[in-house]
Amino acid sequence: METLQIGQTKITWLNGGVTYLDGGAMFGVVPRPLWSKKYPVNELNQIELRTDPLLIQKKWREHSLRNRYRIW
Repeated sequence: METLQIGQTKITWLNGGVTYLDGGAMFGVVPRPLWSKKYPVNELNQIELRTDPLLIQKKWREHSLRNRYRIW
């Protein structure tokens, strides 16, 4: 786990694992030959995506940011 300390705020990058999503759904109308160079696909045409949350600790509060979309 990597940790960053900024003043009284401590940010820790946690290991959330991996999830697999359909490459066509992720990139829409972008042709597969373009995105598959950077994101290799498996036999089900899925790409690997990391799901690492951030733990933010500030004096008397703790927050967790998951998947960059929700604040828990």
